[in-house]
Formats: sequence, C-alpha cells, structure tokens
Amino acid sequence: MIENKITPNINIFSDLSSKMPIDEFSQKGFGISNIDSKAETSFKNVLSGMISNINNEVQKPDELLNQQMMGNQDVDIHDVMTAVAKAELGISLAAQVTSKVVSAYSTVMNISI
Repeated sequence: MIENKITPNINIFSDLSSKMPIDEFSQKGFGISNIDSKAETSFKNVLSGMISNINNEVQKPDELLNQQMMGNQDVDIHDVMTAVAKAELGISLAAQVTSKVVSAYSTVMNISI
C-alpha cells in the first residue's frame, strides 16, 4: 500500500546560511521563500516561487553592473561577479529540476495499469 506523505518545505541553502555571512545575496536563496508558510502549498505554488526567485537572481547582476558603471562606490566588481555566479547556479539548478520533472512525468505516463 502506498502512503501519501507530505514533503516538508526545504530551502536547499538553509545549511549554508548559518555558515556564511549574511548579505543581500545569501538571504533569499533559490528556495520557495515567496510562498506564504500558512497557505496550502501545491506543486504550482512551489514551482512559481522557485521561478520567481531565480528570475530575481538573474536580474540582480544587471542591476549591480549598472550601479557600478554609474559610479556607485557601494557596489564592488566582486559583488557583480558573485551575483553572476549565483545566477548561473540558479539557471543550472532550474534546468536540472526541469529535466528531472519531465523524466518523472514521462515515467509516470508509461506506467500501465
């Protein structure tokens, strides 16, 4: 008999945040922080929250680079490069999750009843 178990909301960067200094880049992560914890979480909400967070992280390097080029002394080129690396990681993670979801869907559709 198959049991229905609810999977917990896990932020994959929660272990890292306790070991790394807290700054504007490491606070959000690519998890599902846009989702209200009291609301009922569905696959659609989780997926849209992840996409929203990744979209924000992809736009961040452009914003920082524009600030750097405008002469803002608070933005260092290292911050820009860190944001670029984080955006690349997010896109890579999204691509891997997408391929796993498509693979799982294909496997479920091939199950004969």
